[in-house]
Amino acid sequence: MFSINYKVIVSDINYGGHMGNERALIIFQQCRMDWLNSIGYDEINIGEDKGIIQLESHIFYLREVTLGENLKCFIKDIEFTKSSFEIFYEVINEKNEVALKGSTKNMAFDYNRKKPSRIPKEFLEKLENYKNLINQ
Repeated sequence: MFSINYKVIVSDINYGGHMGNERALIIFQQCRMDWLNSIGYDEINIGEDKGIIQLESHIFYLREVTLGENLKCFIKDIEFTKSSFEIFYEVINEKNEVALKGSTKNMAFDYNRKKPSRIPKEFLEKLENYKNLINQ
């Protein structure tokens, strides 16, 4: 299972004194980017001159997050089709409580043609392999 550490900084905090609602997506993106890098890709290159583009996101706020907290973001699951994949995240606080949960649905995208695309075969195989690791 893949995870990253994230320390809550001043720019993550809103006028209410806790983490702003949009910041969860930044944590999810950092986790997704680091995971992609760990398997040899990035958001602009998943093979065959294709990248990814986000279609939708969902966030569930379960605990208040404050300045200076150390969080851990996990990729808990991946579901995929031939043209899209959804990553499910869980963010744990220092007390080992789930502070955030959510998902991002992404699709393969040909940035040169500015059109949706099928997921490249090699990348799809890596998704399958990673999902198998998660489910062990």
